[in-house]
Amino acid sequence: MKTLGSFLMTALVALPVLAQDAAEAPTPINLQVGQKVTILLNGNPSTGFIWQQAGKQPAAAPVTVELSCVAMESDGMCCGFPTPTNLTITAVKPGKQLVRVVYARPWEKGKAPAKEKCFAVKVTPAAR
Repeated sequence: MKTLGSFLMTALVALPVLAQDAAEAPTPINLQVGQKVTILLNGNPSTGFIWQQAGKQPAAAPVTVELSCVAMESDGMCCGFPTPTNLTITAVKPGKQLVRVVYARPWEKGKAPAKEKCFAVKVTPAAR
C-alpha cells in the first residue's frame, strides 16, 4: 500500500501544481491554448466546508475550471482527516478570466467564506 507521501508525489508529477495558501491579490497564471495547471487547495470536506467556484462560469470563457478532491488512501485515515482539493484550469481559447474559488459551506447563504483564492488567467494562442 502506498504511503500518503508517495501517493501525493505520484499524483503531482502528472501536472504542474501551484500551492497557494494566502488570500492576497489574484495570482497571475499564463497559459497557452491546450495547457492546463492544477492548484492544490488545502481543506477538510468532512467539516462541511468545500472548495467551490464563486459565481457562474461565463458561457464564452477562455478556460474550463474543475474542482476535485484528491483521493488519499492510507491506513488509519478516517472522517475528519484533511483532504486537499485539486483546482484544474484548462486553457481552451485566447482571452483573460478571473477564476475565484471559495472555501465555504454551501448551505450557509449570506455568510463570508472561510477562505478565498483568486487567479488572473491569461490565455494566449498555442505556439506553432
